[in-house]
Amino acid sequence: MKASGFNNTTLKQSNRGLILRLIATGECETRIELARKTGLSKMAATNIIGEFIEAGILEEGGKQRVTGKGRNPVILSIAPTAPKILAIHLYRDEWRVALCDITLKMLYNVAFPINAETSRNVMDHLYKAVDNVLDYARSHKEKLFGIGIGSVGPVDVDRGKILNPPNFFGIRDLPVVDLLKERYQMPISFDSQYNCAALMEKYFGCCRDVEDFVFLGISNGIGSGVVSNGKILRNYFGMTSEIGHVCIDWHGRLCGCGNRGCIEAYASTKVMEKDLREATGKDLNFADFCRLEAERLLEEGGALASAGITKEQGEAAAKVFEQFTESLAVGLTNVVNTLNPQKIIIGHQGYWVPDQYIAKLEQIVNERKMTSKDQQVKVEKSYFEDMAQPHGCACALLTRVFDGEMF
Repeated sequence: MKASGFNNTTLKQSNRGLILRLIATGECETRIELARKTGLSKMAATNIIGEFIEAGILEEGGKQRVTGKGRNPVILSIAPTAPKILAIHLYRDEWRVALCDITLKMLYNVAFPINAETSRNVMDHLYKAVDNVLDYARSHKEKLFGIGIGSVGPVDVDRGKILNPPNFFGIRDLPVVDLLKERYQMPISFDSQYNCAALMEKYFGCCRDVEDFVFLGISNGIGSGVVSNGKILRNYFGMTSEIGHVCIDWHGRLCGCGNRGCIEAYASTKVMEKDLREATGKDLNFADFCRLEAERLLEEGGALASAGITKEQGEAAAKVFEQFTESLAVGLTNVVNTLNPQKIIIGHQGYWVPDQYIAKLEQIVNERKMTSKDQQVKVEKSYFEDMAQPHGCACALLTRVFDGEMF
């Protein structure tokens, strides 16, 4: 899809953000490519690039070799002196603060575990981590665009609050954005961690070629980020999607949210670990079970034997994976019939699920969906393996940079 740029001084900010996005994400690396991709005149593109070079945001490198006559175009890239983003990931088990550049390379980070916390002491831990990363940035003379936060949900994006996540030590209505703004006095953007992961896939991952997709993060809960027409889908009040709490059996298992039959109650890693341990009698974690099942599917029984798992126990574990796939397929068929995405991305710890079950999930969803059978919905693992959320939290603010708001 062709990006949209305009030769109009009133839209100079948007054009700046667009050019920066195309360079940062690797879509373009020369002035000629930028002019062609944006629709801007070569002069307009050159003027914006000149301003960025002078500001230390872009730099010129070597020359791109071309065949035939004419000069070789000069390659453009993000300069080391370009402002950075402070990325904060607020998860159930761990909070992390990182310094990232605008290609989302993590330069420095500090993490701390989350245990039996209160709103007050968890913020004290966060302030300490942010201060640590800011000290690092100052010592390296780094400038900052601001702070991007990706949080466990549900969240209220407009009010900058963590609302009432299940299994989160009773922490509710935490106004994390207001608290950080008061202390640090810099631009802050806030979103759900899965929206951030979806944006990372859109800018840098396996969804650059599509405009409509769902990112599904599978861990001890199931979260989601939905991109529609190239933008994060949220309602009027700033609320985001919670596909993990789509009901697939209203008489089913009790979910941590208080309802019954949610996808999360059947397909989260916490539930899977419990079911797999019961099937095998082995106290392994989800990643190890996935590895052993992948090897069993390749008919390599040695790994099962070395783990003390019999053939019968391996077959019982396989039934758990099959039930996981069926449960997820029921929920995602509902999602596909509602949103008609081009892709579904499986991320977080879901990345560890053996490829054969991801392929089966794609098959079932496409067999059952209502829309044209000729338009297949692709189901893929995250380009960033199990790390899309920690790295992607910078995208909460990076979207504003790429929209030109920071210029």
